[in-house]
Amino acid sequence: MTITLEDLEAVIDDEFFQLGRYYFEGIWKQAAENPPGQQEILKAFAFSQDGLIEAQLLQITSLSLQQLREAIETLKRHDVIQETEGRFKIVVELLRRWLIASLRT
Repeated sequence: MTITLEDLEAVIDDEFFQLGRYYFEGIWKQAAENPPGQQEILKAFAFSQDGLIEAQLLQITSLSLQQLREAIETLKRHDVIQETEGRFKIVVELLRRWLIASLRT
């Protein structure tokens, strides 16, 4: 069985985000730890459903190349982001949507 984006949108509401809030906040707090730059990267990904390449992340964030790569590796190791054909994106779509909602408030 494949779950489509339309299926996902049908079950997402404010109550779901309230229930999942602790999980998402835990990821966010962990991203505030070393190495620096993890939260900046997640913010950049929040508004990019298709993901971003390294050069785009360098432009969007204020990180050096070394900082960017260290933060990316940490996020990948924690299964928060993944790389596919040179593009990085958030693994769990619900986390991306939570970030959007959190950044707007």
